[in-house]
Amino acid sequence: MINVGNPVFDALFDSGHRDVLAGTHQRDTPPVDGGRWPVSVVAFPPGRMRDRFAEWTRSAVERAGTGHFRTGGRDAVHLTVRALERYREAAAPSDPIVAVWRDAMERTASGTAPIGLAFTGLTLTRSGLLAQLEPTDDTAWELMDRLRTELGSESWLEDGWMKRNIWYASLLHFADDIADAAGLVDWVRDHRRIDPEPFTIDAISLVRFRHRRITGGQAMVPETWCTVPFGDATGA
Repeated sequence: MINVGNPVFDALFDSGHRDVLAGTHQRDTPPVDGGRWPVSVVAFPPGRMRDRFAEWTRSAVERAGTGHFRTGGRDAVHLTVRALERYREAAAPSDPIVAVWRDAMERTASGTAPIGLAFTGLTLTRSGLLAQLEPTDDTAWELMDRLRTELGSESWLEDGWMKRNIWYASLLHFADDIADAAGLVDWVRDHRRIDPEPFTIDAISLVRFRHRRITGGQAMVPETWCTVPFGDATGA
């Protein structure tokens, strides 16, 4: 059962579209030490959904322009489960902390069944365009809670934030003026709800992000350090 209509997405659109129209939206920049885009635990959607998100991203670029981070591109799109530290350019898979993170991921995944999600529409924030993802049951939320518990003191970064209350895939991070702000807002409003497109995730991955210049824009591309599959449908 897909519970369509998480009100958080509505609240994000209500405030985000005003910033877009006023030109007061956030403008992202390539990451620097101590900033955003840290090593994170993410989940990657299956290939067919990567293709779908890439299609929606291309449509968004037609309205937003080419200067933004195309986080919904096929090689970039992901679902963040938890960010682990502030950005470090020198971060590497040989860092001692990586073994701690991986152990926590393995303990978390061993008790997690595959997670059902559905792509149900689009929303705007002041920082970008999101694909709304809505869980089919509580398993997705339990994954977040279990990972926080298994990380223990290494959960410190997000412990200082508001607890995540949506699942989403970012399609664009704004990094420039928006070419057709009214057109983008109208297009998103027309696609606030779509026929749900269900899919399943069955693993989590540890990644770092690399800024890349691409044809007609830029992107933050995840570099995968390890992937840990979930347990079977019984949670074993």
